[in-house]
Amino acid sequence: MTVSLDNAQLIYLLWGLCLLLLAAVMCWSYFRVHARVSAMAERIDQLQGEVHAIQRVLRDVHDDGHQTRRLELELEERVTLLSRQQEQLMMRDADAGPYFQAIRHAQQGASLDEILARTGVSRGEAELIIALHGGADGGQRQQPA
Repeated sequence: MTVSLDNAQLIYLLWGLCLLLLAAVMCWSYFRVHARVSAMAERIDQLQGEVHAIQRVLRDVHDDGHQTRRLELELEERVTLLSRQQEQLMMRDADAGPYFQAIRHAQQGASLDEILARTGVSRGEAELIIALHGGADGGQRQQPA
């Protein structure tokens, strides 16, 4: 039994094969694109999670910055208050205590030995007081021999 195909049937057969091949390529392309889109969607979800985490960290840092600034302001207020209280105490008790006496002597130009003899502060304390509060010559004059 021989099957003879005329030209029209041959053309239809070729068109059918081409359409079948085209459908197969389109299906393969669809599944390939679908897999890539799914992978990209997963990556986007992952990146969105990372972005949200970074936003939380930035918000925490921003909040910490505000809290730090508020604490700095509170500390500045406390330091100012303590400085005022110290000044008030120094004015009220200017002659009391060896340190105030040593400061007064240093401001009047007393020597290191004079301050040591009159106030009872240590040598290191007296040297520091002279360096900070000494007279025009820095409290460097010595007692006459």
